[in-house]
Amino acid sequence: MMETDVCVVGAGVMGSAAAYWLSKTPGLKIVLMDRYGISNEFCSSNDANRVFRYAYGKDAFYTRMAVESLRLWKDLETETGERLLVPSGLLLLHGEDQEASSFNEDSYKTLNQLGLGAEKIDGPDLKRRFPQFSAQDAYMDPHGGVLLASKILFALGHSARGQGVRILEKCQATRVSFKNRPEIETSTGETVSCRKVIVTIGPWSNSLRRKELPPITPTRQQIVYFRSLNGLERFRPPGFPCFFADQYYGIPAVGIEGVKVSHKNLRDPVDPDQANRSADSAAVEACRNLCARFIPDLARGEVVRTKVCLYDMTGNSDFVLGQDPENLDVVYGYGFSGHGFKFAPLIGKLLAELALDMPTSCNIERLSPSKTHEAPVFGPPY
Repeated sequence: MMETDVCVVGAGVMGSAAAYWLSKTPGLKIVLMDRYGISNEFCSSNDANRVFRYAYGKDAFYTRMAVESLRLWKDLETETGERLLVPSGLLLLHGEDQEASSFNEDSYKTLNQLGLGAEKIDGPDLKRRFPQFSAQDAYMDPHGGVLLASKILFALGHSARGQGVRILEKCQATRVSFKNRPEIETSTGETVSCRKVIVTIGPWSNSLRRKELPPITPTRQQIVYFRSLNGLERFRPPGFPCFFADQYYGIPAVGIEGVKVSHKNLRDPVDPDQANRSADSAAVEACRNLCARFIPDLARGEVVRTKVCLYDMTGNSDFVLGQDPENLDVVYGYGFSGHGFKFAPLIGKLLAELALDMPTSCNIERLSPSKTHEAPVFGPPY
């Protein structure tokens, strides 16, 4: 039997970030385990890039978390000497979907109420500043940017390993049991005994959560990367920002030679072990049609890559973050609902604080596992 102080189950971005923060505690023995390994293709957080933003509609809770997360991203860049976040802004385009339009307007109001700054851009000014786009008008979240996801996963794993974290790859946790302290049974037949365990396994969370805790629905999200026939120079920041358009989002050509386009929150429930990992032709066509309406030049381009990601969706898209109310030695971090990556350094820090029985850096009572996570608070935060 292997003994350690803290075992982190799941080496996606949240688990890796938790291990990174835990490794800053001298003398603490830490094990990070994953059924596939860090930065694998099955990891729901592994991709070329992800959106960073402050814009969250009326929901100032996540905006404030994003502000703190940005500070931590910059600290991580300084510590690693790597550029991990590329500023671009986030353009919230006026479209036909009423829910999306309300989200855009509410984001503009909330950012200005918090003194964070946001801008309304009318049609002529939009055409002058961002001629790639076609829309009636738009709002700009100037804090938007592109997170280099694959690079971040490598940096967190490398830093944790360098600080003595033991990483067990191709080792699946099959059960968490309790004797004098938590024990994690694994697919390799080995048992890991620890004082604290952090469970953060994304779409597989239902397999290890206590059944009374909030469930998640694993969903399949399809991503398409386009390259204009005229090249990509006009589709890189700062001249081409991240964007929201109706129920879709896009990321400029950063970290990959293509513009990423995908539906924000498509509910396509799947078994994470059986999910089709190839994008459907209908999804590609839907993304191309979106581009035809908002970015005509890109719509005529070629598809250079497609990808399928898995989300772990809660009923209202709120995260589940906290100690198990019936066993404080188990800490859960799941249900990130497709919008968690931007908060990774903060979530990792919070998970580490919970495991070390420290006060948390911010109030996360709303995200407690004791909540139902069913009734929407402000609607889906995307």
